[in-house]
Amino acid sequence: MKSIFNTIICCLFATLSFSQSAELFDTNNSEIIDNDLWEVSVDKNGKLYLGTVKFGLITYENGKFENLNKDNSEIKGDAVTPIFTDSKGNIWLNYSKPNSEIAKYDGNEWTVFTTKEIPTSNISVIDFTEDKEGNIYFGGGNGFFKYNGVSWSKIQLPKKGLTIRAIDINESGDIAIGHNSGLEIYSNGKWKSYDDESSELQLSVVRAVKYIDDKLFVGYGGGYGNGGLSIIENGVWKHYNKTNSKIPDHMVRDIEIDQNGTIWMATNNGMIKMVDDKIEPIYFREGRYKNTILDIAVEGNIVWVATNFGLIKITQ
Repeated sequence: MKSIFNTIICCLFATLSFSQSAELFDTNNSEIIDNDLWEVSVDKNGKLYLGTVKFGLITYENGKFENLNKDNSEIKGDAVTPIFTDSKGNIWLNYSKPNSEIAKYDGNEWTVFTTKEIPTSNISVIDFTEDKEGNIYFGGGNGFFKYNGVSWSKIQLPKKGLTIRAIDINESGDIAIGHNSGLEIYSNGKWKSYDDESSELQLSVVRAVKYIDDKLFVGYGGGYGNGGLSIIENGVWKHYNKTNSKIPDHMVRDIEIDQNGTIWMATNNGMIKMVDDKIEPIYFREGRYKNTILDIAVEGNIVWVATNFGLIKITQ
């Protein structure tokens, strides 16, 4: 009875917060194998791909959850993170524990890339992205790599030893890379480095970057006085933190935009919904440390939310 009550509270709380329906899927009310979901991505057919750190990959289609792991699939690792859907509908993911490799799913079969194909001694992936030509990029603890559809290559960055946490590329080919020591931006054929001492960057750790229109959104990795979110437009920075805005937390893990132009962000304490620069915090459960949001995926009028307490479906 307790689990049912908690589920009702979650849905009611979310609905009252922003006048939209929210449904929670967890181990108490569904066949999902784990509540601790680190990644969510959706393909062109509406099939969900969920990453865990203990049970491999979870898919969700036509109301059914399925677990793909090292015993029954090509996913030869317990941890699956990150997951990315490219413009062609291919699913890209990194699995690890015990071995770290990259897998691509085209809807019919899996292709696995190892250190035999990728020029590195150890594959470390924290984020994927794609440029307008369809090239795939990934970054992590061992550098920045590009796949042109035939082969992998390593891209040299202005600094060495970076742990890349987030990547995005806009239509002009500008590249933004967030890492544990700041922000790198490639534009007009040149790299420029930003840190929290010599620029307006509010915190050294950058967890999320997203180009939206002519703006670059920068999400930070925490912090007490600063952190939160910065928006860069035409060289002008605008900062949002818990002191000067309604953002619920200073760690912004993911930034997504839906078909209506609404911006959704994942934080350690709920979500951020941003419309026309107006911020609305969204909480799903009462209490401290009860609203950890790990990833977001947008599918039409549906926002899928990966949390450490299950999968949330928001219908607008």
